[in-house]
Amino acid sequence: MSGINVCSDLMVDIFERLPSKSIIRFRSISKYWHSRLATPEFIRNYRLRCSKNPPKLLIRSRCVISGGKYDYKDIYTLHSGDQFDQLPLHIPGNRYLSIPKVEFPCSLMTMLSRNRVSVVGSCNGILCLRDDDDDNISLWNLSIWRRVRVPSPPFISPLKSSMAVGFGFDPITDDYKIVAIDFEEHKTFVYFLKTEYWSEVPSPSYRLLYMSISKPYFFNGILHWVVVPEDPHPSRFILTFNVSSHVFGRILFPEHWIVRQLTTINGCLALVSSEDGDSWKIRVMGEYGKTESWSLLFELKRDAFHWSATFQRITNGDLLACYKGTNSDLLVLYGGSKEP
Repeated sequence: MSGINVCSDLMVDIFERLPSKSIIRFRSISKYWHSRLATPEFIRNYRLRCSKNPPKLLIRSRCVISGGKYDYKDIYTLHSGDQFDQLPLHIPGNRYLSIPKVEFPCSLMTMLSRNRVSVVGSCNGILCLRDDDDDNISLWNLSIWRRVRVPSPPFISPLKSSMAVGFGFDPITDDYKIVAIDFEEHKTFVYFLKTEYWSEVPSPSYRLLYMSISKPYFFNGILHWVVVPEDPHPSRFILTFNVSSHVFGRILFPEHWIVRQLTTINGCLALVSSEDGDSWKIRVMGEYGKTESWSLLFELKRDAFHWSATFQRITNGDLLACYKGTNSDLLVLYGGSKEP
């Protein structure tokens, strides 16, 4: 009997090292393996192993499809964070590398190519998508191409700009959660994926006018949004929400920064801002939660034709920038060994 248990444990250890598509296939071997490979312990161990793999980067490119000023489509591509140097990159200069496109399967492309669908966030390979027209929310598992529709929040604000959505993972309850904040009604709801229901939680003690154009960012178990309060002092700050304790907080800026994006660089919370319109400033918070620990890391010249930019630090230390224009996007890779 002990030999059977040893063999079973060895098989589980092997399964934990396989791609997720193989796990789905092997669950059909028998009722025993269907149950064993669906236990919370196996799923938790499998996720921990996968977290050590190089991260995947989802890149959106806007392309003109027929020459019209507003006739375009968004194309999403998936890249491994440690394989940019293995791609057939074209190098037009010493500091710029163009990234070739990688097509998604048609089922995902059909949904994402509709411009009204936006990516709320991602966590452990799962994407949270929101249809900006009707506020429908879906979760996509990119590894097995499975989509789960989330029921609508208990409220639907008539002012779309007054509702913010965030997506994160609670390591304490081992559950994925979606947070919906209605600034107009001053209500906050959390969706629990395990139980598939929405629950109202206490809202921030201060009223908010609207979100900044930056997307929500999940970091160290906490969701972050750049928001504008009703009280103009401070004019903007980072609203935080702990997905485990359901407690709101805030991180202040030492100056009036026009923040465009939140991200992480070298394990620290970072932001991209553009106050003067001539450059992109990338700052990092050396000690989380300490306003005085913000420091300038990079300053990049801003092209007049690019009204927005997104930056991502990749595995080898390079800085990937996606510059967005009216009709097209430009992807640039800044080498980590050189100052951008």
